[in-house]
Amino acid sequence: MTIGSFLNKNKIREYINKHNMLIKGDGVVLGLSGGPDSVCLFFILLELQQEYDLKLRALHVNHCIRGVEADADQDYVKALCKKYNVPLKEIVVDIPSLVDETGRSVEEEARLARYSAFVEEAETMVKELSCNVKIAVAHNADDNAETVLFHMARGTGIDGMCGIAPVRDNIIRPLLQVPKKDILDLLQENNIEYRTDATNSQVEYDRNRIRHNIMPEMIEINDRALEHITEMTERLSDIADYISLEARGLLEIAKLEDGKLRKRAISTAPRVLASQALKIYLSNYMPFQKDVSAVHVETILDLLNEDGERQVQLPYKKTLIISYEEIYVIDQDSQANNLTFNYRQFVLEEGMKYPTDNYTKWFDCDRITDNVVIRTRQEGDFLCIDAAGNHKSIQDYFVDEKIPRHLRDQIQLVCDGHHVMWVVGHRISEYYKISKNTSQVLEISYTEE
Repeated sequence: MTIGSFLNKNKIREYINKHNMLIKGDGVVLGLSGGPDSVCLFFILLELQQEYDLKLRALHVNHCIRGVEADADQDYVKALCKKYNVPLKEIVVDIPSLVDETGRSVEEEARLARYSAFVEEAETMVKELSCNVKIAVAHNADDNAETVLFHMARGTGIDGMCGIAPVRDNIIRPLLQVPKKDILDLLQENNIEYRTDATNSQVEYDRNRIRHNIMPEMIEINDRALEHITEMTERLSDIADYISLEARGLLEIAKLEDGKLRKRAISTAPRVLASQALKIYLSNYMPFQKDVSAVHVETILDLLNEDGERQVQLPYKKTLIISYEEIYVIDQDSQANNLTFNYRQFVLEEGMKYPTDNYTKWFDCDRITDNVVIRTRQEGDFLCIDAAGNHKSIQDYFVDEKIPRHLRDQIQLVCDGHHVMWVVGHRISEYYKISKNTSQVLEISYTEE
């Protein structure tokens, strides 16, 4: 089988065009590990290079995981690119050392290192050639099926059931619908060498268990199982795209100022739309969309119709607040406001105008019995709420005013003992208000940094 007939048999051109993977004049950074999949993609792109006027460049990442075998992979890739006159960028990353530092798995750390290198090289290529640059990786139909089964085993929503995306940002996967068997047959029939990673046969890795134990059993049940999984992911991807479109419309309806959402708009929407809307919304606060798990979303959905304020802890020290009428995300490391207070005492004279802004307040000095202290709430704090002298605990005041729980311990209080003179940013005590009997005024103002 020639490369050309392989392209036709697996409808690779049609797949590329269907997903707008390549246009004429594109630059392409190919992730070239030396394994059969990436070597196959190497020859596919060489075959298409003239047709699409591609500017092709390969990138190899040596993860320093397999010692001399990894070095041999790098030597093979170097020789292959030299033979076919394809520019090659070689990157060496000490993954075991990074794993010790970050605590991530070897697989995850290696994946992050690869994609970081791909993105950096693509950006370099854009600057050098002034063209659109795609990152081509060699996932195939078997990889896609294994990913779907892996997501099913861990628990997933419709996005996880869609498998691997053919295109994500500028990352393209031209071989995603091609079975692994066809790739190996092509290389064997054309006497094309490739490197084999021994760790791919180690069944202690979850994906390898699926590859070597589960997928063969599924093919025994139906020899078209792989094809059917591929077709299912394509159909579900169409459904997921539609739901995402509707979910983004819901977010527009729910959107408030400062990145907040109108709680009622989300809580009254169909659950499938609310779920996707929340996933999109939360992903704006995370480095990677996969950091927003189904557990987070389901927990939030279950709390939307409960009374009072609720909080959901998120990764990266973020917290989702479900308040009385709003939904929003806070960063636990950046919640405290720096306030600078200024004081002035003077004799009240007839005709003086009271301050009307929220940043400056006047208090009757004659009613102050203790040293004035500015602090956060303490047990026993209370506020005088009317001219009759009725009191309310500061806790009850916060609840009645629907002040979010995460802000209550940060709000500054101007206090005369346990009597709160001023809930800064909110109201003052009726007891300390200026009256016709006031002679001395204490003015307190603040600025916010």
